[in-house]
Amino acid sequence: MTNNEIYDVLTIDAVSRQLGITPRTLRYYEEVGLISPALRTNGGHRLYDQSTMDRIKQILRLKEYLGISLQEIQEVMDAEESLNEIRLTFQENIESADGQRVLVRQYIDVLHNLIEKMNTKIENVETMRNLYQEQVERSLHFMDELEKK
Repeated sequence: MTNNEIYDVLTIDAVSRQLGITPRTLRYYEEVGLISPALRTNGGHRLYDQSTMDRIKQILRLKEYLGISLQEIQEVMDAEESLNEIRLTFQENIESADGQRVLVRQYIDVLHNLIEKMNTKIENVETMRNLYQEQVERSLHFMDELEKK
């Protein structure tokens, strides 16, 4: 970290207030390997940089919008790291068309894997929604029958 970046860190309390989560949640995310603090003070207090803040925000979005487990979030985050590594390697291998083809294929495979996981999640949610919709329709039919009596 540069000297300027040292000033751009937040304590665990500041991060938790800013993002509306508990310090315990941040510690748990660290325990399960979703995040790691950028630095620690001499007293061992966690300090988070903007990159970690962005990662936490992404975790919270995935959790809120997709309703996926922390294990699934870890898989998505790992896949995104793989995509970033492939991008960097691709840029470093601009002279090798064969190498770039391999990297593009890897990139596509990682994306297909992510899409397949999301499709499975969507199918599960749609199945659950359809079950509830059927219950609503049966209940409405039952109400109609009751009103006829």
